[in-house]
Amino acid sequence: MSDTPRTRPSTASWAGGLLLLEALGMLALAGWTAISALGDPPGHIAGGIFLAALAAGAAIFLLQVGKALLNGKQWSRAGAVVWQVLQLGVAVGTFDGGEGPVPIALVLAAVAATVFTLVLRKSVTLWLNPDVSE
Repeated sequence: MSDTPRTRPSTASWAGGLLLLEALGMLALAGWTAISALGDPPGHIAGGIFLAALAAGAAIFLLQVGKALLNGKQWSRAGAVVWQVLQLGVAVGTFDGGEGPVPIALVLAAVAATVFTLVLRKSVTLWLNPDVSE
């Protein structure tokens, strides 16, 4: 491997930025869920706090994946793909009920499809694994 620094492709920058944006969204969801749980009946508070902790854990995961993708770590692609598949499942599930927040589901699906496509681009593959020949 040469000593010259590698240049991150714009596709990796966009994918990493979107992952970090998703992490901020999950942090906001965690905060909103925790605050909402405190207003619930006493029997439901524990479940709400658990969901808030789960969302906070997902936010931490996304922060790590986004940071790793921007730094060129090979493992970040797997984390990004897994999250996008889960997010796409949530978006599709929202349409199934017929009365869900359809605009939010559309945004979730669009972001998931975009990040999924970006992390599978050849430029990102070369960024994450510089030993692969062009």
